[in-house]
Amino acid sequence: MVKVLLASAEVVPFAKVGGLADVAGSLPKALAQLDIDIRVIMPKYQTAAQAGADMRRVIPGCPVPMADGMSGCALDESRLPGTEVPIYFVEHHDYFSRPYVYGPPGGAYPDNLERLTFFCRAIQAVLEPLNWQPDVIHLNDWHTSLVAVYLKQPGASGPRTVLTAHNLGSAYQGTFPAKLLAVTSLEPGDPGVTDMLHDGQLNLARAGLSCADMVNTVSEKYAQEIETPEFGPNICDLVEARREDVWGILNGIDYEVWNPATDEAIVARFSADDVSGKAQCKQALQEQMGLPVASDIPLIGMVTRLDAQKGLDILAEALPQIQDAQLVVLGTGDQLYENMLRQAAAAQKNVAAVIDFNGKLARQIYAGADMFLMPSRYEPCGLGQMIALAYGTVPIVRATGGLDDSIQERGVRGHPQNGYKFEDYSARKLLEAINRAVDTFTKRRRQWRKIVSNALAYDFSWDRSARKYQQLYEAARDKKA
Repeated sequence: MVKVLLASAEVVPFAKVGGLADVAGSLPKALAQLDIDIRVIMPKYQTAAQAGADMRRVIPGCPVPMADGMSGCALDESRLPGTEVPIYFVEHHDYFSRPYVYGPPGGAYPDNLERLTFFCRAIQAVLEPLNWQPDVIHLNDWHTSLVAVYLKQPGASGPRTVLTAHNLGSAYQGTFPAKLLAVTSLEPGDPGVTDMLHDGQLNLARAGLSCADMVNTVSEKYAQEIETPEFGPNICDLVEARREDVWGILNGIDYEVWNPATDEAIVARFSADDVSGKAQCKQALQEQMGLPVASDIPLIGMVTRLDAQKGLDILAEALPQIQDAQLVVLGTGDQLYENMLRQAAAAQKNVAAVIDFNGKLARQIYAGADMFLMPSRYEPCGLGQMIALAYGTVPIVRATGGLDDSIQERGVRGHPQNGYKFEDYSARKLLEAINRAVDTFTKRRRQWRKIVSNALAYDFSWDRSARKYQQLYEAARDKKA
C-alpha cells in the first residue's frame, strides 16, 4: 500500500478560491477506494473553522523552523465530508486566521510568501509527531512547491514528492521579488535555487518543477502545451528538460455533487433516462434572467472567472453578432470584463449578465442552458465542460488543454460527439462554432437530441484518473535518487 499526503492551500468545502479546491476535495475520495492510504493537509483558515467540521486536536504544539527563528503550529484532524479520509489543519493564528485565503478580492496579503513558507515547513514538521510517514507528498501548485526544494537539500530525508501543476499561466506561478529568498531560509547556491531564481524574480512554480520527483498537469494536452513559450511562459525550459517526468492526467468531477437527478438547486430533476425536466429548468432560467421565454431559441450559458485567460476578449468582439441565441453569463473578476458584460446586457435583449459568485445560480445555468461556452485562451483542464456534460448541456470550447481532451466534435469510435470546438483563438472562429451548434439545435433536432444523449453518457468520474495517480505515486516512490 502506498501512503500519500496530499497538501493543498485550498480544499473544498473548507476553503475555495478556484478549481484547485475542487480537485483537492474530490480526488482523495477516489484514491481511498484504491490501495492507497491517502490523507490531506491544509492551513486552518477562518473559513475552515467555520465549515462546521468536527475537529479534534492531534498535536497541541509542534516547532516549525523559519528564517527568523523557531515558530510553531498546532494540528487539528477531521474527515473529508462523506468519507473516512483524514484531513489535517495547520493552525497558526497570525498566518491563517484571516477572512481570505490569499488576500481580499483583487489583492494579496503582503506576507503570502512567509505564510506559505510556514505551511511548507509545517507539513514536514508534523510528520514525526503524527507517527505517520507517507511514501509520497502530493504537492499542488506553487503554494506547496517549497516542500520539494527542502527535501532536496543536503542531509534532508523524507518522502518523495509529486507536484500537480493546475495552472502554469504567468499570473499563477507564485512570483516574488528575488530579494525575498531569505524568507525561505534558502541560499543562492542551494540545490534548486538557481532554477527558482529567474528573470529577477523568485518563482515558486519553477521551484517545484525543478525539485519534485515527478510532475503532472491536469490534462494530457496541457502537459504538451507547456513545453512552448506561449503556454509555459518562464517555465517551458524546465518542462522540456524534465519531459520524461512530466505526466498529463485529466481531472474528473464528483458525480455525487454534480447530478441533475438529485440537485436541490434546480427547479426540476432530470437524468439520462428522462430529460424532460431540463425544459423546465430552461424556462425558469429564462424567466429569472429576464430573457424571452422560448423553447426554440438556444440558450448558451457561461459560468467563469472574468479573466483574460477565459476568452472574454474574443467573446466581446463576437457578442454583437450573436443574434439567433440567448446568452447568460455568471462570474466576477476583471473590472474591464465586468463592465463589458453589463454594457452588452443593457444593449442586447438576448444577453443577460450576473456579476456575482453564486453557486446556486451556477447550477441553474448548468441545468437550464442548452449549450455551455468556454472560449478559453488556454485551459489546463477545465471542470465547467465536464459539469455541463453531466447536465446534458452541450459545450462549445476552444481546442486547448483539457477542453480539447474532453470534448469531441468529430466523434471517433468510443468517443461520440459531445460538443463543438474551434482551433484558432479568434472571434470569427468562435462565432463559427456557435453557429454550428445553433444550426444543429434549430434545424436538426434528432441530431441535437443524440448529442445531448452522448453528453449525458460521458463519464469523467475520478475513478479513471485516480488509477493514473496511483501509477504516478508508485513511479515517484520507486524512482532512483
